[in-house]
Amino acid sequence: MNLQYRIIYEIQSLLALIFLFFGLWSSAIAHEGHSHDKETKPPLVVNTLPTLTAVSENYELVGIVESGKMTVFLDRFESNAPIIDAELEFDIAGSAIKANRNPDGTYLIELPKSLSLKNNIPVTITVLASSGADLLSGELVTMNSAPQSSSSIIWIVLVLIGLLLAILFTWLLIRRNPSLLMPIKDTISVVVRRYRK
Repeated sequence: MNLQYRIIYEIQSLLALIFLFFGLWSSAIAHEGHSHDKETKPPLVVNTLPTLTAVSENYELVGIVESGKMTVFLDRFESNAPIIDAELEFDIAGSAIKANRNPDGTYLIELPKSLSLKNNIPVTITVLASSGADLLSGELVTMNSAPQSSSSIIWIVLVLIGLLLAILFTWLLIRRNPSLLMPIKDTISVVVRRYRK
């Protein structure tokens, strides 16, 4: 009987550890990016498109690449006021590309078809505007969220496999020796009696 109690204790400990690990892991995932501040803040949006950022004392530039084209936003650094009258020239991987003005105050450039967006690419931007000329440098960064999501899926699968194996092991032990179920029933009834008090 001593051996039976020991086996049941080991199984219960294993199941408790699995549930504890799963609970901590899922609460960490749930609280990621979650804020308990009284101020309501807008949700953080993670951009998975290639993005260019460049800042100087005068200007702030952001470019977002989609379908081989980059939409560019140029603002004054101090006031965030959009600059809509600039001439922009980009040096991307040795190619000089002039930006076209859009009616909405943004700029558009066509990226070379040979440009590979697998790695970060240094970019130099020449700005000629009525508010002054400047030279900005930045980096075109490709943000890829696939590895993170795939690793999360792997962890979920591993936890579920561990849980199923523990349940299967317990079921096989009880099927082989039904008397092992008696101490579990006794433990459950003791716990139920304590909570009823």
